[in-house]
Amino acid sequence: MPMALSSAPVIPLSWRWHLRYIDSGGRDPGHAVATWLYAVLQPDVAEVRVQSGFYSREVLPPFIGPFTALAAPDALVRVVVGSNDGGTLASHLDELVAALHLPRANAHLGVVYFAGAFFHPKTYHFRRTDGSQAAYVGSANFTLSGIAKHVEAGITLDTRDGDPPHILDEIAAATDAWFNPGRAGLEVVNDLADVQRLLANGIVRANPAPRAPRPTGQGGQAPQRPGLAPLVIINPPANAAAAPAVAGAGPAWTPLPTEQRTPPYPPYVWFAQGATAPTRGPDALTGTGLGDATGLIIRLSRDNDRHWRDAPGTANISIPVSTAPTLRFGVYGNRNRPRAEFDFLARYVDDGSDLRAPPAETGIMSFGSTPGDVGHADLRLVLPKPPIADLRGQLIARGTALPQALDLAVLEWPTPATPSFRLTFVDPGSQLGASITTIWQSAVATNQLASRGACWLPVGVSPAW
Repeated sequence: MPMALSSAPVIPLSWRWHLRYIDSGGRDPGHAVATWLYAVLQPDVAEVRVQSGFYSREVLPPFIGPFTALAAPDALVRVVVGSNDGGTLASHLDELVAALHLPRANAHLGVVYFAGAFFHPKTYHFRRTDGSQAAYVGSANFTLSGIAKHVEAGITLDTRDGDPPHILDEIAAATDAWFNPGRAGLEVVNDLADVQRLLANGIVRANPAPRAPRPTGQGGQAPQRPGLAPLVIINPPANAAAAPAVAGAGPAWTPLPTEQRTPPYPPYVWFAQGATAPTRGPDALTGTGLGDATGLIIRLSRDNDRHWRDAPGTANISIPVSTAPTLRFGVYGNRNRPRAEFDFLARYVDDGSDLRAPPAETGIMSFGSTPGDVGHADLRLVLPKPPIADLRGQLIARGTALPQALDLAVLEWPTPATPSFRLTFVDPGSQLGASITTIWQSAVATNQLASRGACWLPVGVSPAW
């Protein structure tokens, strides 16, 4: 029998392929996907298409301007991202909804979630006003690390350089096909209400998934491995107004310039650029929040209840390392520990009273990174003694039982609008005490603790300060 002929298009001999292989393993910034994106994202871009297995909001700055420019004429933008194992954060999707100016007729956002399988392509496609096309196909996700830091490899194509249009047409069509009716696994997102629907259905998450413990070697210490610095620094748009506000979304994301200093610091610790002293207040925040959480519910321990017992020593609250991306550190002391400083407010709440202590100052530090320093690259928040001593005196004077180890307390996270740590000690028998106990027990039962001694604090649980 004669062999069946392929139906693939015949490539004219006049076409000269100029596709380029880029690979950031050599740590050349010219091989970072971000470098290619900045070169392609010019005012003549008429359409944008993205497919990515993973997405995080930190990738948005290079796209904010083009997305805004394309919104005015209602030009075509299609983005499909995975929520593999339900790991995409709802708050990050909120910001993508805002960036795309949804809802609008020619902007489409889809989230893909399969049981037992990943949505894993990484393609970026751009069509220009003159009809030419450019695309990237490779390993770089629609995340800041994917385009600017991780070791990634792929190819770039451009019809302006002679690459065949039908190949780039196929890349565009693959993204478009996800929005065909009845596509299995796809959830269409038109507005913030759709994000909340996905959150309620477990397709996206409210808070980051717990991190796996770091592997340890001999002596119980984490092995020292080389780190990677970003190849390209991604800064927010020069015009802050370019990032649109959407009714119902959280506060505007205004990231501040950061840098990594690895080794010896862990890769999740970010520093203010050039910082040689501790950062403080708003300057100590990256602009990235805790997802849909507003802080932590803390289980008190024999370490951090010491001021209530009037015991000597420094009291510290262990902070989950998953909160580190919200903080922008400086350095402190002869160990050059990462440190960020904040105002500190403390109170005691029961059903009949809200007792306040005078404001104080606190610091959050990472321990055990630099040579000779003790610790396991953990984060600790200092619990200052004067506010606790003041509350202790008030409670003793009225005959109220003092907080103690195993009680729960509410630690509200600093924000650019309220750049202070706020700690609420709670009467276990109060209405608030019952509420946070229910949240804690649910987190324990479903293995959703943020760390061994803390779970996430949902929006609206703690009474206003």
